[in-house]
Amino acid sequence: MGSGRNIDEAGRRSPRRLHTSRTLPSFPTHPGLQSITGLRGALEFLEWPASEWTIKDLQDWFVDHLVTPGLMKRPQIVREPGATPVMLDPRADGGSNLEELIYKARGRVITALRGLIAPVADDRFLNAAIYGGRVRRAAVGGRPVWVASPREIDFLGDIVLSLLAADILLDREFYRAHLCICEVCGRVSFKDSPDARGVCGEHRSHVSGFTPRVR
Repeated sequence: MGSGRNIDEAGRRSPRRLHTSRTLPSFPTHPGLQSITGLRGALEFLEWPASEWTIKDLQDWFVDHLVTPGLMKRPQIVREPGATPVMLDPRADGGSNLEELIYKARGRVITALRGLIAPVADDRFLNAAIYGGRVRRAAVGGRPVWVASPREIDFLGDIVLSLLAADILLDREFYRAHLCICEVCGRVSFKDSPDARGVCGEHRSHVSGFTPRVR
C-alpha cells in the first residue's frame, strides 16, 4: 500500500443520536486528514439502518460531518431522487418519508462503491463529484488533498458520495484492494484479506448470491 495506511478500529458512535450502541466498521486513515476527508461521516451514514434515523439524527450528522468542518451550509430540505423531500427540522415528523429517503440515498452510494471494486471498475461517480463541484483540490500542511464541497441543494446520496470521493481520490488503489461490501447486508468495511471482501464479520458463514439489504 503506497499510502502507508493502517486499518484501524473506529470508535463507537455518540449515544446522543441513536439509542442503539454499535461499533463502526474499521476504516483506513491518513494521519491528520481524517477531519478533512469526512470518511468517518460517510461510514457512519452507511452503517445505520434507515429505519433507525430521526430528523434530529440527520441534522446532527450534517452538523458534525459537514457544517462544523466548514464543508457546506446546513440544508433546510434534504432531497433524493425518487423520494419525497424532507424538511431538516427536528420539530417535523419525517416518518416513512425520511426512512425511504435515507434508504434510497444509501442504495445509490453502495451501488457506486460496488462499481469501484468491480472487476471492470466503474468510477463515474468520482468524475461526477469533480465536475459537479462536490469535491475540490486543497492543500493541508503542504500536501495536496481533495476536500468535499457539496452544496445544500445537492441530493443526499451525492453529498455522502462527496465525502467518500474526497478520500478515494487520495488513494484509489487502496479502496480497490481493501474495500468490502457485504453481499448479505450491504455493510461497508475494509479487509486485509481479498478472500473476506464479500462478507462482513457477521455473515461469514453465508454464501454469496443474497440480495444486498441496506435498510
